[in-house]
Amino acid sequence: MDSRPIPAFYCCYLLRSTVRHSSLYVGSTPNPARRLAQHNGRSKGGAVRTSRQSLRPWEMTCVVAGFPSAIAALQFEWAWQNSHMTRHIPADQRLAEARVVSRVNSKSGRVRRRPTRPILGLTGHLANLQLLLRAESFRPWPLEVRFFCEDVHRAWCARTERVAPALRDGVEVVLDVDSATGGVERLEIGYQSSKQHLQKSVRILNQDRDLVCDVCRSSVDRTGSVVTLTCPHGRCRSVSHLTCLAGHFIRSSAGADADAAETAILPTRGSCPRCKKAVRWIDLVKEASLRERGDKDLAKLLAVRHDKKSSKKKTNKKSTKNPPTEVLADDDDDAACDTQIPSSSASDLSEDETLPASQDVLACSAFADDGFLVLQSSSEAGSVAGGASADDGFLVLQPSSEDGSCDEYF
Repeated sequence: MDSRPIPAFYCCYLLRSTVRHSSLYVGSTPNPARRLAQHNGRSKGGAVRTSRQSLRPWEMTCVVAGFPSAIAALQFEWAWQNSHMTRHIPADQRLAEARVVSRVNSKSGRVRRRPTRPILGLTGHLANLQLLLRAESFRPWPLEVRFFCEDVHRAWCARTERVAPALRDGVEVVLDVDSATGGVERLEIGYQSSKQHLQKSVRILNQDRDLVCDVCRSSVDRTGSVVTLTCPHGRCRSVSHLTCLAGHFIRSSAGADADAAETAILPTRGSCPRCKKAVRWIDLVKEASLRERGDKDLAKLLAVRHDKKSSKKKTNKKSTKNPPTEVLADDDDDAACDTQIPSSSASDLSEDETLPASQDVLACSAFADDGFLVLQSSSEAGSVAGGASADDGFLVLQPSSEDGSCDEYF
């Protein structure tokens, strides 16, 4: 049994060469933007069939998403690539047959026959995609077809109107050509959409009071032996067993058709038994798998991020708000600073503490930090004698000797 959570995103895609539109490629990936960059040579990786410079750049015409696992996406990819021999499409509905190529071994003289993929155009690939979406094997999956090219979407719609039967209700078809709000680069490939649902589930399941399944009305086990699902909508606190809610969705979608309710294995969508709002089954099980299996993804998603720059500014403000008013001298007399620093104002200077006549007396505070002497000036100009200036009212001096002593007035 797979112990990993349902992937946040995994899709199959159809590439088309912008130089020669008849060159097409079918693949799968969890990150379409990164994979497209690999096919176009901007990143390392990619496929051999898309490595020819004469066919680049490639464009991603459409993606098929909503798979419950990476293995499911790979199965769909193989069936789309090998539509001439896949068992998901009946033999009488296949658009092309496999070509058999014979090769003779020059040394042994033996003839080797192997089937090859038929060459299909854009219409053929879209037709095979529609056949796969109608297949019983993929019916329980809440798949979504998202187009990024208008001409490809028009070809899809034209074939959908001509061919019967129509696609099942669970398949969503979206045209995404707005460069500002959509496109391959803006596809959400993480778990961010499940974050609020996940936080609410953690709060509900960690509370002290007893929880009851809204379908069977029995108590909910929190030990993890039975997977528990929660409603993702707003303040609804509905809690249900996975098997109970699945049966509830199947019965409500089948209605009076008893045979459909018995043959169905997994639901695609349904209504929450408490708030009665529509819920997709894939959203419920994705959140539950992330909560039960995705420890690393869960910790990363719920981690509190701290802004390093803002925290650094806060520490600087704290250190400058109430700085020490005197420098702590070392036990060794040689390590003491020879410079006389006024602690508050010029009137506090003793007779022995004299400054050069060319220097203006500045009321300042001083403190030492790792061998450096920092002065905070109370003067708006922030200037000191000798032409030196202090940024933001501070002057940082480094001792001129290894023992930490200062040899000059400032």
